[in-house]
Amino acid sequence: MSLDESKIRVNTFLQQTLNAIATKNEEAKNAFASILESEISIKQKETSNETPIETLTSSSQDEALESFKEALRTKGALQFYQDYNFEKIEKMIEEKKAELMDKLGLSEDAQTPLVGEERAHALASLDEMLDAYRKQLQEKMQAEDELKQQTSTLTTFLQDLA
Repeated sequence: MSLDESKIRVNTFLQQTLNAIATKNEEAKNAFASILESEISIKQKETSNETPIETLTSSSQDEALESFKEALRTKGALQFYQDYNFEKIEKMIEEKKAELMDKLGLSEDAQTPLVGEERAHALASLDEMLDAYRKQLQEKMQAEDELKQQTSTLTTFLQDLA
């Protein structure tokens, strides 16, 4: 077998693999869309049978659902997921900041509030701690995503073998 024939075989194999992956991604996207649509229709049927008071709460839920769907459509799944993770991280950072401010004596209701150079030093320490915590959270979420992706890939591979 010549080198050109080997290249053609490898290219053919890679193209077939790429087509198979694209097909599976399209199938997964369609499956997700159909599940989402069925859940939406079930929810809409449930809300049509509710009393007026329940309708008020369900209308706010419908608005939240519509905003979720719109955000998903405009941003795409990946960007939506990244924004969601960013919001989670920011919320956790705010909680940690409040906790650290209390411990460092920087909060307004501290028994002995820091002043002057001590306060500046404590604020610098706070910023460093929050930066380290943010990096730690980002690494943790990235590791979780990679683990989920590897698990998904392994599951798909094992299903293909079966």
